[in-house]
Amino acid sequence: MADIATLKPTPQPVSTIGPKAGLRPQRKRRIWLMLSFVICVLVPCALGSYYYAKVASDRFVSGAGFAVRGVNAGGGLDGIGALTGMVSAGSTTSDSYIILRYLESRDLVDQLQADMDLRAAYSYDDIDVLMRLDPDQPIETVVDYWRSMITTSFDATSGIVTFEVQAFRAHDAQIIVQHVLDNTQNLVNRLSQTARRDAVRNAETEVTRAEERLRSALEDVRSFRERENAVNPAATAQLDIELSSALEARLIDLRAQIEGLETRVEADSPVLVGLQREAASLESQIAMRIRNSAGAAGGGNSGSAISGLLAEFEAFEVEKSFAQQTYASALISLEQARIEADRQQRYLAIYASPALPQAAIYPQRAESIGLLFIVAFCLWGIGALMVYSVRDHLS
Repeated sequence: MADIATLKPTPQPVSTIGPKAGLRPQRKRRIWLMLSFVICVLVPCALGSYYYAKVASDRFVSGAGFAVRGVNAGGGLDGIGALTGMVSAGSTTSDSYIILRYLESRDLVDQLQADMDLRAAYSYDDIDVLMRLDPDQPIETVVDYWRSMITTSFDATSGIVTFEVQAFRAHDAQIIVQHVLDNTQNLVNRLSQTARRDAVRNAETEVTRAEERLRSALEDVRSFRERENAVNPAATAQLDIELSSALEARLIDLRAQIEGLETRVEADSPVLVGLQREAASLESQIAMRIRNSAGAAGGGNSGSAISGLLAEFEAFEVEKSFAQQTYASALISLEQARIEADRQQRYLAIYASPALPQAAIYPQRAESIGLLFIVAFCLWGIGALMVYSVRDHLS
């Protein structure tokens, strides 16, 4: 019997590893997965839904549209514009890009603050905390906040600029857009005035220079006339020559008559004596004129004196003539520059004026909640895949 008892098989230990034990890690994974889904997706979506549904303040939108145009801007396109469908480079495209920069610049924010107190329009107490502007923030923060409240666009094909401004009051949105439009018009006017000044500045400088030259030439002519006591030395010289020639011709005629009478009458004949006296008077006048001309030249030759005066006077006259021509040409150039500058004037062609919004467009609650869910779900999914991938790689 003892041998039979010893032959009984010994009981084997029961294994603790079975189907139930293998399910525990998977159950843990599912629990952690569901917990992470709740934390990363459901909780943010619930908070976001509550914010957009109950907390987020309504934002009204008002906007305007315009195009920068020039006085000489035509409706056609150039060769490149015909191929590309875009406006030519000379059709104020650069001005439109300047305006786009200006709409988001600190200069505009400072001007709006001076016009209507921009900080107060975005810091009402009933605005939700996430969107409310702290009025004590520095200007750099205000500029960043303003850039989040304005949306700009530019159509390069038509050259049209549009912008929209968000505000928490419908009336504020309209007022802000109107001030933005007014300041944009002032900017375009300043750009036009600057371009006009630059275009005519060189022409005005040339006119001033030509005017100074003409004034100097006229002063030289006046000084010469006062010094020589002659309005027109050329005319005076011509008159002197004519008078001298007339006197000499008369003297020659008298001498011929005297020679003819001397052979026929007595020496004391009254007629002969009268002719001789007249001849002597003519000789005295001719000698006196010669002495006067020589005295004017400092005792030199009278012919040389007259020639010197005429040469000096003609030099002044030539300079005055050139100065007058230069001045007239400069005036013509200035007028042409002004006409061209007027053609380059820019103005704002407004086709959409600021209007009072009737309903709040932002926030787009349903779209925002849906977008929040999609983003949170995608991030959670990517994170879960990365965690499982790392865990499988380490195990």
